[in-house]
Amino acid sequence: MTNTPIGEIKEITIAQRNFFASNATLEYRFRKEQLKKLQRALKEWEKPLCDALWKDLHKCYEEAIMTELSIVAGEIRNHLSHLRGWMKSRAACTPLKMMPSRSRIISEPLGQSLIIAPWNYPVQLLLNPLVGAISAGCTALLKPSPYVPKVSKVIEQMIRATFDERYVAVVQGNREVNQQLLEHRFDIIFFTGS
Repeated sequence: MTNTPIGEIKEITIAQRNFFASNATLEYRFRKEQLKKLQRALKEWEKPLCDALWKDLHKCYEEAIMTELSIVAGEIRNHLSHLRGWMKSRAACTPLKMMPSRSRIISEPLGQSLIIAPWNYPVQLLLNPLVGAISAGCTALLKPSPYVPKVSKVIEQMIRATFDERYVAVVQGNREVNQQLLEHRFDIIFFTGS
């Protein structure tokens, strides 16, 4: 597996930061559409993902569906059914010293997310956090594990075919790439591993 060049990582992070600043990710319709895109991609790329999981980890088709793809599909369904409610502002108790004002809780996206996945559940632990990032209105930079090169390649192809790189992108490589990524400022980092 080839490391994504430092310059390309920098370009992607700048493009994603600018895309988020454009407020394109804020609307309910946009988030719902992106979740549905991921849902369709998961179905379309089911066989290549299962084949790659077999080649890298010897997970049979049934195990790949049960422990990886069905979990992500369930997460997407859950987010689609609750997204509108999660995005609504809601009333909150107002402290006595702030009376007669009113208080509301407003959920807002954090911005640019970095998702780094481990090798043992490489699809589920990369795409489940992506579902959350999309629902939250964030952009996402995905970093699959180098220890599952076939899965990482298929995920990269799937993401490139599904999303604009300014919104969701994949970078590849080893620990050096992880170090380069962590030199950039992200608003939230999701990492499963040690």
